Amino acid sequence: MPRFGMICILLLCLLKARAQMSTVELEIKPVPQPVLRDSVVDQWNKSTRHYNTLSAEAQDILYWTNYSRRNPKRFWDSVVAPIIQQFPELKGIESASLKTDLYRTKPLPLFKLNEALIKTAQDHSDDMALHNAEPSHTSTNGQTFQDRMRTARIKYCANENLSLGSHHILISLVLLYLDIRLPELGHRKTLLNPNLTEIGVGYAIYSKDQFFMVQDMACSQN
Repeated sequence: MPRFGMICILLLCLLKARAQMSTVELEIKPVPQPVLRDSVVDQWNKSTRHYNTLSAEAQDILYWTNYSRRNPKRFWDSVVAPIIQQFPELKGIESASLKTDLYRTKPLPLFKLNEALIKTAQDHSDDMALHNAEPSHTSTNGQTFQDRMRTARIKYCANENLSLGSHHILISLVLLYLDIRLPELGHRKTLLNPNLTEIGVGYAIYSKDQFFMVQDMACSQN
C-alpha cells in the first residue's frame, strides 16, 4: 500500500502581515538528485563562518539552497524537472511558471551564514518541534517573527520560510519554490531575491516521521 508524506509550507508576508500556507501530499518514492555535488557551492559553504556549528541536516538545507541560487536554470534542469517527472502530480501552472522564472534568473549571490540568524532559525525549529506546535511564524511563547528579528538585532529586510515535512529536504525546498496554490509566490520570490544575502537554517525532528525546517534570510547587515 503506498505511503504518503505531508509537507506544510508557510511564508510570512511582511507587507500584509499575514502568512501563506500550503499542504501537499506525495507518495513516498526515491527522490532523484544530481549524482555529482557542486564543488563551488561546497567550498563556499565550508569557508563560511559558523558552518561547522550546523547539524548535517542544516548543512544539507544550506547546500541545496545555495545550489539553486548559483545557477537557477541548472537547478530546474538537474533537480526540479527530474522531481516533477518522478512526482507528476506536481506538474501544473506553478511548475510552468517556475521553469520560466528559473530560466530567466541570472546567478544570484550565494547565501552567507549569519550567526544570529542561525540561532533564530534553530531556536524556532526546536520550539515548534519540542511543543509539537502547529506550524507558525509565531513562537509558542508568543514572540512574532518580527520580535525574533529585533532580538537578533537584524535591522534590515528579513523573511522566513518554514517547512514541515515527512519526506526529503530537497522535496521541501522544491515545494517552497513551486508555491502550489499560493498565487503570490512568496516563498519563490524570497528564495530568488538578490537582495537577501544572509541566512540562518534550522532543522529539528518534529515527530516520529516528520521534520521541521526553517530558513531565516536577511539583507546584508553591514
